[in-house]
Amino acid sequence: MNQQGNSTEAKSRQVDPAVLPDNGSTTLSLLLENLQDPDPRVRILAIRDISDCGDGIVVERLMDLAQHDPDLAVRCTAISGLGYFIYMGGISAYDPETDQEAVGPDECLPKEDFEGVYGFLLSVYQDERRSLDEKCRAVEAQSYFSNDTVEDLIAELYARPEKSAKRSALVAMGRNGSTRWVDILRKELYSPDRDLQLEAIDAAGETSLDSLGKDLWRLTYSEDRDVMLAALWSLGQTGWDGAFERLDELTLHEDPGIREASDEAMDEWLFYNGLGSEYYEDESDESLDDE
Repeated sequence: MNQQGNSTEAKSRQVDPAVLPDNGSTTLSLLLENLQDPDPRVRILAIRDISDCGDGIVVERLMDLAQHDPDLAVRCTAISGLGYFIYMGGISAYDPETDQEAVGPDECLPKEDFEGVYGFLLSVYQDERRSLDEKCRAVEAQSYFSNDTVEDLIAELYARPEKSAKRSALVAMGRNGSTRWVDILRKELYSPDRDLQLEAIDAAGETSLDSLGKDLWRLTYSEDRDVMLAALWSLGQTGWDGAFERLDELTLHEDPGIREASDEAMDEWLFYNGLGSEYYEDESDESLDDE
């Protein structure tokens, strides 16, 4: 397995509020202060609020917490928070393993920040001193990016015997979206383990692979209400051609929860296929006229 990447040892940096960006600087300054709160619950909430701020200071602070915080939950949350920067690097079309230039908007994320996070997450996964939870969060965060190295990490995590590792790998497969995962996801869609089945249903929708549409369609007939609702949503996300009739049918279901879920899934299906709500309204009107 190709596991390149630079291991980054993040260090704390004192933050002077005067040098923070003008836009939202007060909020950012407060959140950065909360990252140092003695209560780990406050630190976790601050991490969740600050993770989508594409600032180099945030990158450094999250890597510092992921490396040095004494609380496992805080470290895991910080690792997960770094996934935002991997996602943004994917939008910028960076490839940390080649010299290929980005083809996306450069302002999305500085390349050096992306490369630092990418290498750091690899080092977390490869560090034998790290807990399985930390390794799982690292793969999940890394999975927003797609290359052979990341896909091999996901496959390696899925091959582990621990259920938590398999669940995490399914989450990563959904985010990664590679066709490499179709057979695994299809198998887990019918898993006798309900937790793995539900995780696979969510992942199948997130991949937006219409090759899994028919399997999700079948699961909308499940007697397990949670399975049915999850399959409904994911079916809409796939944009599969055969989903329309089933989703349309369920928008008239006697159960208001199923009706609402079907409406939302239909909106997803229409969005995926580049259609507006007026398309569905026209289709519905035609069906009524035929009756």
